[in-house]
Amino acid sequence: MPSKIGSILEFFRRPLPKYLFPIVGLGFAYVIFVNSWVCDDAYITFRTVDNFLNGYGLRWNVQERVQGYTHPLWLFGVSFLSFFKIPVYYSSLILSWICVASLAILLMKRMREKVSSIYETYWILFLLLSSRCFIDYSSSGLENPLSFLLVLLMLQTGLNLQKDFRFRSFFLFSVLASFTYLNRQDAILFAVPFFGSFFFSKIKKPVAFVKTLGIATLGFLPAILWSLFSLLYYGYAFPNTAYAKLNTGISTDILWLYGISYLQNSFRWDLFSSLFILLAVAILPFLYWKKRTGHLCISLGILLYLLYVCSIGGDFMAGRFIALPFVISVFLISDLFSPFLPRLALVFFVAFSVLNQNSLLYVGKDYLRVRNDGEIQDEKGTYFRSTNILRSFSVPDFPAHGWASAGKEFKKKEVKKDVACATLNIGFYGYFAGPERRIVDVFALTDPLLSKLPTVSNWRIGHFARNIPEGYMQSVSNGENLLEDPYLKVYYAKLKLLTESADLFSKERLAEILRENLGENRSLLSHLKTRSDWKGIPEKFHCGLGPGY
Repeated sequence: MPSKIGSILEFFRRPLPKYLFPIVGLGFAYVIFVNSWVCDDAYITFRTVDNFLNGYGLRWNVQERVQGYTHPLWLFGVSFLSFFKIPVYYSSLILSWICVASLAILLMKRMREKVSSIYETYWILFLLLSSRCFIDYSSSGLENPLSFLLVLLMLQTGLNLQKDFRFRSFFLFSVLASFTYLNRQDAILFAVPFFGSFFFSKIKKPVAFVKTLGIATLGFLPAILWSLFSLLYYGYAFPNTAYAKLNTGISTDILWLYGISYLQNSFRWDLFSSLFILLAVAILPFLYWKKRTGHLCISLGILLYLLYVCSIGGDFMAGRFIALPFVISVFLISDLFSPFLPRLALVFFVAFSVLNQNSLLYVGKDYLRVRNDGEIQDEKGTYFRSTNILRSFSVPDFPAHGWASAGKEFKKKEVKKDVACATLNIGFYGYFAGPERRIVDVFALTDPLLSKLPTVSNWRIGHFARNIPEGYMQSVSNGENLLEDPYLKVYYAKLKLLTESADLFSKERLAEILRENLGENRSLLSHLKTRSDWKGIPEKFHCGLGPGY
């Protein structure tokens, strides 16, 4: 029996044939390419990119300063490519491909240190291709690919620091953590265990502790400077999307139940990714917690991130918040057990991809898979047929989606520039309606007032609609303060000073920014804490897009 086990282990330790290296590399590129798509939510960022490049500023509605995007670094990356007259759709995909290719190269380079040839590292591509969430969110127009790359770079630096702590390397780690925060704030959770380890186990003397803290602060300057800019320009240090999705008034217990359901959905729809994450979080720490502090920090980072995802109720996009933990789990497991993974990775690939008729290996331009698991949906399956890369070459009116067509029609209508309308679908619609149309987002991602109000009683996860206060649409359209609620009217006047005042540096505005961020104005909203049923969008101000909530 021992000899048989040894033979099996020896079989899995053998490297894969070298002649497969270029074939697998091309296959990986092919799968990523044909599965490239862009979701409706990405067009919320695209509208800000277009306004920015056309001289309107970093705004969604050009009439007001609101940070309706979560990912400043990703936005600037897409803006940079779009500056060279590349359509924003292709800019997001090109940036995604660059990040995914860099990720794959870095993972193989890490493996190269343990084997005799680069040809013995391509098995890592099989692991990535076996994951539905990784392939789904290697594009989509969202910031996931850049998060994959930045977090991997940060954790590699962290592992090296655990072996040999140097202040120069620690500065690099802090800079990468800063960029990670700028790309998506919650991804900074992967850095927290490392910072804790450095400060409480590596630094023994008070002088060294102070020096390390200073270096960390210096490394975080990009994030600090952006936060200060955001505070001055938008009136808030955090994006409006954070207020829209975290300031809902929904019980924490209920959100946790939704978050756990989100993880359960991952097991149902993406078993391979879920098992890899489970292995990294629940099993491996017991094997190396005494010997490998750096790897333990990675496990704790994955766990912290998953707990955060549960605490906010998960998401409605299946796999979106699973993809990053999966990528980091692949890095962790391959770093620890690379000798046993080459042929096992091929087995995983065959089992979860080649033999699976629903695998993303077999996706074509007409792929359509509209499926829901409660309030969680297959976001890619919903939008892929309308926005995939292959159809972009052949469909003249691209993306071929009704919301995009409605936005184009709205742009053509003869209406006054300052007349606002409200809708629940602001991605395609808002982008193609053009910068002259002022649109109120009922889900409050891009609306500074609605994001501060409690969500409606019949909310759904990821879509926290707010009822429109009486007089608000008239106020937005006319530029006056016509709100009927007296307390809300006072608050809106203060808010307009933050978001619409032309003088960014006026003493009155700076004082109001301070009061708002210290919470002194929230008493004006305290009477609105009780959630109410959805009342719908007033017909007069409805954008005419869809049946409503």
